[in-house]
Amino acid sequence: MSSLEHLSRRCLLLLCLLAAACGEDDGPPVEEDILRRLSAIPGLTVREEPLGPGIPADYRFFVMEFDQPADHAKPDGQRFRQRMTLLHISSASPMVLYTSGYFVSTVPSRREPTQMLEANQLSIEHRFFGSSRPAPADWSQLTIRQSADDFHRIVEAFKPLYRGRWLSTGASKGGETMVFFRRFHPNDVDATVAYVAPLARFDDDRFITFQESVGEASCRERLKSFQHAALDRREALVAEMETRATQRGLTFNHLGKDVAFEHAVIEHFFYFWQYDTQSRCGSVPAPSASNTAFMDELDGRMDLATFSDAQVEAYGPYNYQAAVELGYPRPFETHLAGRLRFPGTDTPQTYVPRGVSTVFLPGAMPDIQDWVSREGERLMFVYGGHDPWTAAPYTLGGARESALYLVPGGNHGARLSQLPEPQRNEARELLRQWAGGGLGASELQATSWRLEPEGEEWNPRLGRPLSR
Repeated sequence: MSSLEHLSRRCLLLLCLLAAACGEDDGPPVEEDILRRLSAIPGLTVREEPLGPGIPADYRFFVMEFDQPADHAKPDGQRFRQRMTLLHISSASPMVLYTSGYFVSTVPSRREPTQMLEANQLSIEHRFFGSSRPAPADWSQLTIRQSADDFHRIVEAFKPLYRGRWLSTGASKGGETMVFFRRFHPNDVDATVAYVAPLARFDDDRFITFQESVGEASCRERLKSFQHAALDRREALVAEMETRATQRGLTFNHLGKDVAFEHAVIEHFFYFWQYDTQSRCGSVPAPSASNTAFMDELDGRMDLATFSDAQVEAYGPYNYQAAVELGYPRPFETHLAGRLRFPGTDTPQTYVPRGVSTVFLPGAMPDIQDWVSREGERLMFVYGGHDPWTAAPYTLGGARESALYLVPGGNHGARLSQLPEPQRNEARELLRQWAGGGLGASELQATSWRLEPEGEEWNPRLGRPLSR
């Protein structure tokens, strides 16, 4: 044996000893055993599902349910199963905790922070939505505190598997839900990114002021002219709505077809600015357009199904929360006076489940804002300049290591990637710091902002799905 071969063997032996000392010879790595570790969490049921298109192949996807108390103050009482999903890439990577504030999709998609940080993602359905509802349902248990306690139990169960940094995120109702979670359990996650998250009041008139001045006056007048003309054609358009409802199997027993039509017309102005851009104002039909064009606009902008019995029932939990704690916009309808038959009814109280009573708790949202201003830390808020929900933003106050960004002309789909470059890079650097590093400055500047689609988000108005 040559001296070179002898040295090579000694080096190989030394490497083997070092590997054994570091635990690399103790069996398969944790990443290969994540399903077994998930299955060992008490109260969790889990199954692995295919990734589907658009998700990097080094991820794994799991659909899960977690056993929860209906009332966290009475853990030995009624229980329910809360639906969740997990995108897993590495136990050592950061974890992004996500909720839409509504349902959870079983089609995997990565939120913006998940993509930026190449993180794991745990997505949670909000209590009382979809299958995550106690039966029978006690609506008094649908509170922001009970929801925060749901997330707390889940984080406690998963942290032994994911010991890196945790960030929470959500958009719209999901964003405000994650801020509520931080208020009651501030140390469960390291930071929060809340997109287009409102902090509304009861019958909040700030939304009126915002809509009276948003965008260009010519666009606002075109939208109002459309509403006036639609209400003037009420009988013809309601008949057209009934024809389409029959074709699609929609019923309007909760609201009634006349109320449903009127609410759709009132909401049209709000929805335009929430989902569209000022440059497309010309696509809104002029008063001289046909009845079919008018109904195409209403149906395409809001989707008539939003006001149908199935959707009203599915999103009853949101309307209950808005009527009890979250607050809601005052209807923007004074310019329609004289044309409305049901003024003042476009409010969450009209949409709550039959037989469920509501009493608004005026201290709930001020308490959240007070916590943000006095004790909040590592909070990031992102708003759209033309989004009506920006009328009710959070205020940072004395929140530490926090930031608030506004996407110029942005709507309810505002994201960090849409910010001007200086703010965009600043936000990305904050995320990097909150996640414990991982990207150097040179990598940060070189990172592409062409992110994959995020999948479905939900509107905090009546729950309409917002496609990405």
